[in-house]
Amino acid sequence: MLRRSGVSLAHNLHPTSASKSLLPLICARNISTQKRPSSTLSATDSFTTDNESISKPTPPSPTPLSTLPTPYLLRTILICTVSTSPLLSNLLTKLLLSYTNFLTTNPISRYILQHTFYDHFCAGNTQPEIQSTLERLKSWGFRGIILAYAKEVEVTSDSHTSTHEITEADIASWKAGTLQTIKYAEPRSFVAIKYSGAGAAPVLDMEHRRTPSASFLAALDEICQAAQAEGKNIRLLFDAEQTRYQDAMDGYTLDLMRKYNKKDNSPTVYNTYQMYRRISPENLKSHMELAKKQGFGFGAKVVRGAYLHSDPRDTFWSTKEETDDSYNGGIERLLTFNNRTGANDAEGINMGVVVASHNQTSVTKAMGVLQRVKGSTAMEGKDVTFAQLAGMADEVSMSVINGEANGWEKVNVVKYIPWGTMEECVKYLLRRADENKDSLKRTGETRKAAWQEVWRRATGKA
Repeated sequence: MLRRSGVSLAHNLHPTSASKSLLPLICARNISTQKRPSSTLSATDSFTTDNESISKPTPPSPTPLSTLPTPYLLRTILICTVSTSPLLSNLLTKLLLSYTNFLTTNPISRYILQHTFYDHFCAGNTQPEIQSTLERLKSWGFRGIILAYAKEVEVTSDSHTSTHEITEADIASWKAGTLQTIKYAEPRSFVAIKYSGAGAAPVLDMEHRRTPSASFLAALDEICQAAQAEGKNIRLLFDAEQTRYQDAMDGYTLDLMRKYNKKDNSPTVYNTYQMYRRISPENLKSHMELAKKQGFGFGAKVVRGAYLHSDPRDTFWSTKEETDDSYNGGIERLLTFNNRTGANDAEGINMGVVVASHNQTSVTKAMGVLQRVKGSTAMEGKDVTFAQLAGMADEVSMSVINGEANGWEKVNVVKYIPWGTMEECVKYLLRRADENKDSLKRTGETRKAAWQEVWRRATGKA
C-alpha cells in the first residue's frame, strides 16, 4: 500500500558568502527550514507525527527564537558578527586554511574552536556525541537530523590520474565512512552522500561518461543495502555537485532508485536538484514522470544551488528572480504531482520530497501549497520534509516550530549537520564556504533575530 504523506522541515545545504570566507557560509546558507503542513506521517517514521491541520503559512510567533538557550544565541551573534566583517572573516578563513593542523591541536585554539564553530555547526565525532547533539536539537523542537560525514577525498583540478591502489583505497575509505554514518544515524532519518567523496577516479569517470569501476558500483550497492537493513530504513540523500559531473550522477542515482526504491515504502534513494540550473525544471519533471511510468519510488531534495562561482555561467538562470521562480515552481510541481494514478501499478508510486531552503518566502509558499492540497490524492504516498543547515537561519525554522503552539500542525524540522574530528569538520566547512560564495544578507538577518531575542530577555518584554 502507498503511505500517506509525511511533512518535515529541512534546510538548504549550500551556504552563501560574498567572499571565500568560512563564516558567511556558516550563517548564510541558501537552504530552507520549516514546518509540517497538512498531511499524515507514516506511523513507523521516527521523526514524524500524526496528521493535524495547518492553519496559515505565515509565522505566527513574534519571537521565533524564544525557545533557544541564551548561550546559543550569544554564540550565534558572535559568529555572525565576525562573518559580516570582511576583514575578520577573511583573516579567520586564511588562518584556518594555512594552519588547520596547528589550530586543531593546540590546546588554546582547539578549545576556542571547540566551543564556537565545532559545537555550533557539527554533531561530534563519536556516536554518544552525535546522540547528545540530536537530543539537544530535539529538545528545541527539531525532529531529527540529516547526518553527513565530514571527511572527504579532495579532488582537485590537477587530479588527472590515479593508480589502481589509490583508487581502491579512496573508494574503500568513502564506503567505510558512509557505512559508519548510517550506523550512527537514527532509524528512519537521513544520511547525506557526495559521490565525489569516492575520489578522483570515479569523478573523472563521471566527467568523461566512462563506465564506473566494479568496486565503485559494489560500494553503492553495499551502502544502499545497509540503509535498508532491518531496524534502520535510512534515507540516502545524494548531494548535487558541479555541472560537469551532474548528468552522470543523475544517471547513477536514477539507477539506484530503480533498484532500491520500493513502491510500498518511503524512498530510500533521493536525488538532489539545483534549481539555479536552467535544465533542472525539465530534469525534475522528466525524472518524476519516468519513475511513475516505470513504477519505482521517487525521492527529490530541492536546493537553489551551490556552485555559482564554478559552474559555467550559461548553465544557470540570469537573475535571482528567475532562480526563485524555478525553485518555487519545482516545489509546487513535486507537491501537486499526482503519483497515485497512471503508473504501471494501479496503486502508483511513493515519493519523498525534501524542501531545502533558507528562504522564508519559498518556505511560506511551499507551506501554502501543502495547505491547498492537504487531504487530496496529491498528498497520498508522499513524505515531505523541510530541512536546513545546523546553526543557520534558526529564526526561520524556529518560527515554524513555535507556531505549533498557535495552532499550526506539527512539522518535522530537521537540520543538516556534519560529523567527524575537529580537523575533518574544519576542512569540511572551509570547502563548503569555498563552494558557496554569495551575499551576507542572511547572516545579517540571523544576527538581527538573535539580538532581538536577547534584548527581549534582557528587558523582560513578553
